Amino acid sequence: MHIVSTTDSTIKFVPRAYDTTLSVVITDEETNTSSTESLTGTRSRNYVVIDPSYSFVEGRFYTIRVSGSNEVYRGRVFCTDQTDYEKYTVNQGQYTQYNSDNNGYIYR
Repeated sequence: MHIVSTTDSTIKFVPRAYDTTLSVVITDEETNTSSTESLTGTRSRNYVVIDPSYSFVEGRFYTIRVSGSNEVYRGRVFCTDQTDYEKYTVNQGQYTQYNSDNNGYIYR
């Protein structure tokens, strides 16, 4: 999964084939709307780097499909403006407690 922010939408991935003229389809999983854009990717070692002009919304998940002459990459993107990724949780504000009596979890 790729993590982008509302200000930096650079995506770096390892493709199946190294095409530089790419068609990128980004689908918002919440609204199920898609946007297609033609981009030129840059090769950086074994990666291809793209910078779509799509306006990502914080807290949403997206699917991404990148095609050249064939489909070269398919993945998932999450948008957040938080920078401390090790302390970040998607379930912020929810409390989970392990209940050892019945071998289960209590969610609040």
